[in-house]
Formats: sequence, C-alpha cells, structure tokens
Amino acid sequence: MEPTLDDPNFWTAMMTLRDPAYREPTDDELLQLEDDVADAAHDLARAISTRELAYRAGGQDVPAGVVASPDWGLAYLCALHEIDGIVKRLADRYARTAGATGATYAHLGAAWGGITRQAARLRWPGAVRKPTDLADGAEPFELRLAGGVATIIQLPDEHGFVWEATGADGTSGQGEEPYGSRTEAAAYAGAFLARHANAYDHDAAHAGCIQPHRDAHGEYVDCDGRQL
Repeated sequence: MEPTLDDPNFWTAMMTLRDPAYREPTDDELLQLEDDVADAAHDLARAISTRELAYRAGGQDVPAGVVASPDWGLAYLCALHEIDGIVKRLADRYARTAGATGATYAHLGAAWGGITRQAARLRWPGAVRKPTDLADGAEPFELRLAGGVATIIQLPDEHGFVWEATGADGTSGQGEEPYGSRTEAAAYAGAFLARHANAYDHDAAHAGCIQPHRDAHGEYVDCDGRQL
C-alpha cells in the first residue's frame, strides 16, 4: 500500500534522520545550479534596472547591450545581494528544522560546506534540541509544508510536545493531546498540513505582479503571457 501524506505513521518515518542524508552534488549539478542562480539574478536585475524601465516605459525594445552599462551591473549586483539574503534566511530555517528533529551540529556543519561542529553552533545557536530539553529553555520550532506552517512546542516539566498549525487553505488545528517526542508531534502536524494544502492558484499568487518571466521559448513575458 502506498503511504499517504495525511498518515502520521508516514510522517514519523519521514522525521527519522537518514544517514547519510544526501550525496555530494556532481559537477554538472553545480554548474546547473550556478546557471539557475545567474538566471534568477538576471531576471530581477531586468525588473529593477532603471535603464530598462525607461526603455519599457517609452514603449521601446530593450537593446541587448544594456547589460554592458555600469548601472545595469549595479542592478545585477543588487539582485545577487537579495539572493544572498534569501539563502541566509533559508539556511537558518532549515538548519533549525533539521536540528529540532534529530540532526546534530556535526550534521549541520557537514552540510554547510564541512565547517566544524563548533562553527555550526556559533552560526545557528540553539538550533539543535535534545529530546530532554525543557520548554522553559527551548524555543518552539516551525514546520513548513504544502503552503502551511505548524509550530511544535514542548510543555514544561517534560510533559510532552504539542503542535498548532494553519494549513494553506486557512484551516487551523492543534494536537488533541501531548505527544511523547518532538518527532511524533511533528509527524501529526505534518499530516494536518498535508490534509489542508491548497492547489496552486496562479492568479492569486501573482496578483498585481509586474515582474518579467520567461515563456517556453525563453522570451520575457508578463504574468498574463504578453511579451514585454
């Protein structure tokens, strides 16, 4: 029988750390990642470049040579800075999620380019929680899934773990009783979020969007498919 996302037993298995957790990326995969990041920065630079905006506002085609201008280069640098900030925020989120559900600082350090356990602890203080940590000294952690978010909270005096969550469809819920471990509570929270996921709504997600996108032919279009 195929496991279902709303089955807590499935999530209990998912929350059990597999070691090794990943294989090393290949050179081709890293080159593809670099291309993807470069494309993302290029798209944002095009959207924020005042030189490009001036051309488009005047109803003119943007010449290919615009990317050689120093101000366009600064727009691209600004885009890379935003990407760097996003990477840091995502790294913090996933380091704390992994640390709260079984990963050690040694695991986090190895995943972050092979830094030491001590360096990982300094980078993400408090990210790794022991099962016996008390709620008075341990912060809750968030589990994000299928567009929703759940918070796992440890009760005082080692009386178990509870969760509360809001799914992507707006439905809120919470655990009916304390669970014996953070992993078990996260499993039930994950099942709730999976049950209350929303189908992706392009119009809602891109309401008022003016950012350029690429179509199937690589041309820049707006959210309604009109060529820029």
